[in-house]
Amino acid sequence: MQSGPPGPPPRPAKSRSPKTILKAIGVVFVLGSFAFFWLTSLNDAGNAEAGDCVKKSSSALDDGLEVVDCSGGGAQYKVSKVHDGTSDPSVCSAGEDAYVKTVHRRRRADTAMVLCLTPTK
Repeated sequence: MQSGPPGPPPRPAKSRSPKTILKAIGVVFVLGSFAFFWLTSLNDAGNAEAGDCVKKSSSALDDGLEVVDCSGGGAQYKVSKVHDGTSDPSVCSAGEDAYVKTVHRRRRADTAMVLCLTPTK
């Protein structure tokens, strides 16, 4: 009995090179960092709307104000007005504190907003 030509030799098992493993770790780190900063920016003053309550934040990662629940005991100010496209604090009425937020962007123009705040206490 004659058999046909021998088949191709089996492929060797793929091994992960240290370079590939380091690249994968780097990608996971970058994605994790992006997710962390995105999640921490959800409660910053840039997302505040009229009627929201805010408090001064102690975190060095944010811009100084954090949106909080108005029914909680941590609210220090209530946002009475939001003025987009300006950094002029005089747009707020007398008796209101002005909070100016400017976001610096690389590829787009900087954006600015003024929050007019009234103390809750």
